[in-house]
Amino acid sequence: MSALPLLGFVAWSGTGKTTLLEQLIPLLGQRGLRLGVLKHTHHDFDMDKPGKDSHRLRQAGARQVMAASDRRHALICETPEGEPPLEALLARFDRDQLNLLLIEGFKHRHFPKIELHRGAIGRPLLFPDDPDIVALISDRPQATTLPQFRFEDLDAIADFICARLPIRDAQPPLPPLRLLARAQEAIPNPAGETCLPGYLTQDADGCLLVRPASAVMPSALPAANCLIECATNSAIAPGERVRIRLLSGE
Repeated sequence: MSALPLLGFVAWSGTGKTTLLEQLIPLLGQRGLRLGVLKHTHHDFDMDKPGKDSHRLRQAGARQVMAASDRRHALICETPEGEPPLEALLARFDRDQLNLLLIEGFKHRHFPKIELHRGAIGRPLLFPDDPDIVALISDRPQATTLPQFRFEDLDAIADFICARLPIRDAQPPLPPLRLLARAQEAIPNPAGETCLPGYLTQDADGCLLVRPASAVMPSALPAANCLIECATNSAIAPGERVRIRLLSGE
């Protein structure tokens, strides 16, 4: 299984990380990306609502509660022993359903990140001390060789993100082309083979015809140019319609 690409967004509080992601995610989705998001938040956050069944079950002492419907499901885990390692959180995501995981926060961990910076916040830039930062989004130009974007350059930011992704795995090869042909004569199959060598022609009306052939030369039979699929592993009667696969190079 190939590793799921990660891209973080780091900044001081109040810079607008969530707002930027909210604007970027639709643009990345339009470019064909299937996205996940991991967000670091404050210690005692709670996505549940007091009075709801799931909240009542947690209050009763359940360490893990999953709420599920035909549209979505969510697992809420209590972690009194402390915050899980980042690796454990990443493992919760279904890699087969995603081709990019966006991470908000976790700025002290090592993975590629884009820094967001606003001068009005009055906090120092992060990239001089973080070699994992690969680009900067800022409200004013900065002295750096990193790619720089303004907050409103959303399409350019989305293009930059897509360009960083690994080339997608090649699509699996198409299955061999299969055609239907009519047996010109009886095709014996004494050994119960699943495929037999055949010689494919067509009549004046363009209908495909097949008859026994030989895969070994010299032979009294014509040289094989196709394989005849024997669905029942038995002989084929004259006039029977069969599936055939062309041999390589035909």
